Amino acid sequence: MEASTSNSLASSSKSDFFYGWDLLYKTVDGIINKKADVMIVLAHFLLTKHYKFRCIGIGDDKTLSEDEEGSELLPDYWNSDNTKYSLRYVHNNVLYLLLGHITEDALILNLLDINTKNVSNICLTPESLVAEVKGSITKIMPTANDIVQRFRNELCDPIFTGNSREVTTQTQAAQPPAPNPALNPDPLRVGEPNRPGSFMPHGFEPRPFGFPDIGRGDLDPLGRGSGNLFPFGQNPGLARFDPFSPLPPRGPGSMGPNPDHMRPPNWNPDYYM
Repeated sequence: MEASTSNSLASSSKSDFFYGWDLLYKTVDGIINKKADVMIVLAHFLLTKHYKFRCIGIGDDKTLSEDEEGSELLPDYWNSDNTKYSLRYVHNNVLYLLLGHITEDALILNLLDINTKNVSNICLTPESLVAEVKGSITKIMPTANDIVQRFRNELCDPIFTGNSREVTTQTQAAQPPAPNPALNPDPLRVGEPNRPGSFMPHGFEPRPFGFPDIGRGDLDPLGRGSGNLFPFGQNPGLARFDPFSPLPPRGPGSMGPNPDHMRPPNWNPDYYM
């Protein structure tokens, strides 16, 4: 009983989707002369019923006049050419072209958005997909549902996303969260080092690139922070700094000044006076 109900619902869903096909096909079955024509009728049915397009005639004119309202019917002479099709559609004042080209054993369809110049394509084999050109849709195209799905995926959805159904053609990749230096410190990270207790005068920007806090005292009007000269004895890890005054004796018994600070030859204390 449950299987019968499920089959009944599936059959009802299919019949709802193709509701209106019989009426449309009845208007053109007298001029259908090849199996590729059936593919065009199916594409037209999908565009007009489920994507709310309106057909405004044949040709490949890329201009749209305001008086072209469109119809759900196929226009006259839509299949008069034996090797190609050119149908014009409009949706929300946007012009679309459905172009078809018949090769030896295939039908190539393109849907073109005139505004964006985006184009999609699908390649079909009418001889294998169309069983007959007369009768109900299940008799004409036994795999009509599969063909419609291909039309949606390959021809319609890449170009058009309408109000008839929820379609998403482009998605934004989620941006990865920014790394947290406190949780995962990067030894190669360039920026302000984490120095607890470091002093930052109000109104000054952070030190760029993590350079030492040298010279800030010369910029601070209150004289806070160190100046350009390194404080004596507080220069760990930086360049060698020679004090500007003689060092005290190195210990008991040391005599004379430090040899590293001997007077230059012929030294005259009045030279700079």
